[in-house]
Amino acid sequence: FSWHNMNPQDLQNATPRNKGKFYWAQLSGALEMGAEMIYVAMFDEIDEATAIFKISNNPPVGASSFVKLEEGLPPDFYLKLTGAANQMLKKQIPLSKQIPFK
Repeated sequence: FSWHNMNPQDLQNATPRNKGKFYWAQLSGALEMGAEMIYVAMFDEIDEATAIFKISNNPPVGASSFVKLEEGLPPDFYLKLTGAANQMLKKQIPLSKQIPFK
């Protein structure tokens, strides 16, 4: 069941991930503002394109539609971004406004 199915007039992927740039802007912005904790709530929301766990470009076909991982990204890319933000939060690596790896 997905929120998009409840509201079919809503565009799916209305806020594109842009290969992590959108997510990283949120994470690094919070860190830059002095956040001491960041809560990532959407670990597995693959139908809303907010999942951070490993995802595939070959999602199941059925009643719910899924937003695929962007071309050229490894399946665990968003999990790695979250890990990098965790390291920055703990001051293990310096704050970066740019995604700290490729």
